[in-house]
Amino acid sequence: MTSTGIIIAFIIAIVLMVLAISKFKVHAAMAILIIVLGLGVVIGIDPPAIVKTVQSGFGKTIGDIGIVILLGCLLGKVLEETGAAVSITNSTLKIFGKKNVIWAIVVSSAILGIPVFADSVVIVLMPVVSTLALQTGASMAQFGTVLYLGAYITHSLVPPTPGPLAAAALLGVDLGQAILWGIVVSVPAVIAATLYCKTLKFHIDPKEEFIKTAKNITDPAKLPGLFVSYLPIIIPIVLIMVSSMLNAVDKEAPLAKAFGFVGSPLVALLIGVIFSLILTGKEWKSKKVLNDWVEDGLKMSAMPIIVTGLGGALALLIKDAKVAEQLADAIGKSGIPPLFIPFIISAVVNTITGSNTLGVMTGAAIMQPLLPNLDISALATFLACASGAQIFKHTNSSGFWVTASLSNMNLPQALRSIGGATAASGIASFIAVFILNIIGLI
Repeated sequence: MTSTGIIIAFIIAIVLMVLAISKFKVHAAMAILIIVLGLGVVIGIDPPAIVKTVQSGFGKTIGDIGIVILLGCLLGKVLEETGAAVSITNSTLKIFGKKNVIWAIVVSSAILGIPVFADSVVIVLMPVVSTLALQTGASMAQFGTVLYLGAYITHSLVPPTPGPLAAAALLGVDLGQAILWGIVVSVPAVIAATLYCKTLKFHIDPKEEFIKTAKNITDPAKLPGLFVSYLPIIIPIVLIMVSSMLNAVDKEAPLAKAFGFVGSPLVALLIGVIFSLILTGKEWKSKKVLNDWVEDGLKMSAMPIIVTGLGGALALLIKDAKVAEQLADAIGKSGIPPLFIPFIISAVVNTITGSNTLGVMTGAAIMQPLLPNLDISALATFLACASGAQIFKHTNSSGFWVTASLSNMNLPQALRSIGGATAASGIASFIAVFILNIIGLI
């Protein structure tokens, strides 16, 4: 099948998936699996290869994030049951007030997103954000989306995260300049995404497992202290951040290797879960804590893990079809104004593959040999790639499914919330790049 035919088949498949889940109430996991298999047949992939691709994509995605999701749910369970999430929420409301909580969420997430993958930020902080939504009466369409978007934006734009770091290296951009201007360009993206989220008026309650304890705890004297409440969250985040910074300096150094282990999301979150036992007081040795809560965490994590894994299978199928590379090459030869080329290429690759990391890296790789013949700087090209790579998160992205599942959103709601916000952030950051380029700052 031609590239155009594959693109058309891909679009039809996504539409059918949305209809199956929203109109005919087919479970997301079954709908994705059927669509992936059907799409593989339609675009002409050998049937045994389709099965192998589904298994590989599912397995790799689960391998990357499955245990992390489980540990995040376990940590969330402890925060809920002990009232720590309520304690953190009360402190946040006192500082920012109910009207500005959404900005507190997105700014915190954006800072954490520089060293920490957006999926991990969502998994760790969703119990706290869900409690904030309960106490302020806000919709999870707003709070859940900005929690993901803040980290997603900076993870797309600011090294030393893998995508921007690789893109800067490919284009020969000074790392300090990439970090500085990546932060600058991320500001309008964060603002635009948050303002977009504030326009979402449909109400979504937090998941019941995130809020049932918050409803029951009304006596402030029963809540744990603020420091011990934050500790299980801060420890894994700090470990991941330190690991990222040491890895950027010298990944072969002994200290970097040591933190590469304890600072991996899996180990860091496990350490956070262990530290969270402090919150349980004398009950930490009880069957309720060590067994029952773990079983509840397993049940909570099952749906996000399976759906996210199948989303990974869809992403790998599209990647193996190599339509993104063919379409990107055609765009590069189209005569479009130079600064728009890296933006469009990265947006296309991210939309098709579901990977902002692959989007920014592919855009940079294609643009690198073209730069000598184009009237744009390597820095402007890098920022244009990173802006385009934010557009458009949907069903082939693990971050999309993690956020949608934990925010209690169905597929149409998630497409409108997460998809729309990522489009707004990418366009806003590119407008900033365009203006900075015109006035000669980049």
